[in-house]
Amino acid sequence: MYGLDRACIYIDAQTDILYVRERVKIIFPHSFSESLSNHTNNYKIDKKNINYIKLEEKKIKRLTTIKIDFSYPRFFSDDNIYPLSDETRKIIVENNLVKLINSLIDYEITAEAVRYEYLEFTTQEVVGNFYKFHNIVSYFFKALTRKYDDLDKVQYYNFNQNENKFYTTGFTFQPMSGWKIKLYSKGHENNKKNTRKVKGAILRLEHRLTKKIIKNYFEFNSIKYITIENIKDCIQNTISQTLGQILIDEVEKSVEVLKEKFLNFRCQDLDSLVRDNLEWIFDYKILDDIVTSSSTKCYRQIVFYRSKIKDILNHSQQRASPQRDFFSNIERLELFFANLILFNCKVKCDTKNHLAFFCKK
Repeated sequence: MYGLDRACIYIDAQTDILYVRERVKIIFPHSFSESLSNHTNNYKIDKKNINYIKLEEKKIKRLTTIKIDFSYPRFFSDDNIYPLSDETRKIIVENNLVKLINSLIDYEITAEAVRYEYLEFTTQEVVGNFYKFHNIVSYFFKALTRKYDDLDKVQYYNFNQNENKFYTTGFTFQPMSGWKIKLYSKGHENNKKNTRKVKGAILRLEHRLTKKIIKNYFEFNSIKYITIENIKDCIQNTISQTLGQILIDEVEKSVEVLKEKFLNFRCQDLDSLVRDNLEWIFDYKILDDIVTSSSTKCYRQIVFYRSKIKDILNHSQQRASPQRDFFSNIERLELFFANLILFNCKVKCDTKNHLAFFCKK
């Protein structure tokens, strides 16, 4: 599932800031105003889908910049569990914003004049237990860190009191100015703040794109001319290709590390080798293939190794904190590529064909 979540629009209005201030107070009498300076006001609205309205006076040009921060899905719902994916509903939300702007100024504008300050494009998938995606979340974060000199990054964890363990709930990462990624458990976030609870985890990936990036990707920055499909296609043809490839590179890097670590290993060292290299083991199938392909032992001994590795990983994931799963990550990665990153890539791993990625643009 994909669509729009939060956004901010702006317009440079030919209306005096004093007039706009009075109109905000009349229309939103319970709004809270922060006077950032003599020329700037920030009004906290928190009504329906409007988060805040910011006014900035441009004296030289005699303009008032009006910025409205809002939520697309909360125009139709009390929460934003699901992003807005319908083009017709997008137009309804934006027409309502144009109507609001026209009520704040002393002349009328159309949607064509309204620009994006930023927008959040979201992909998400219901995944059951979020912790089972720990390895994918972790590898994705490492891949981003290797690729970009990040401007800002934060990892999120929570604590399960019943099991006395931490578990991953996501991260934020800013690869470059104008683009920020947030990968997290939408279900956990929603259930802390809202009365409507979500059963099962929702894995959500958000791209926050500012006007700098939007102008680079689209011919226009007007809300009227940018559709949800436009945004999806643009991300799929550019950002998704990069993210998919760096995640593939990170998984392949772990394979090379494991090949080196398990080269000519001794049977008595197998237990410690597996436990010492858990961070490099993306999936059981990968290590199973490495050991099977590289070992010179007889078939019976190889079968013993494979069984022992499976037992060690099962035992390790039962005790691990943060919680994780070493099995079925190949299948989860394929789902993550297709539904979260929007990257067309099949992933296979077995002892005949080894680890292989079949990707299409």
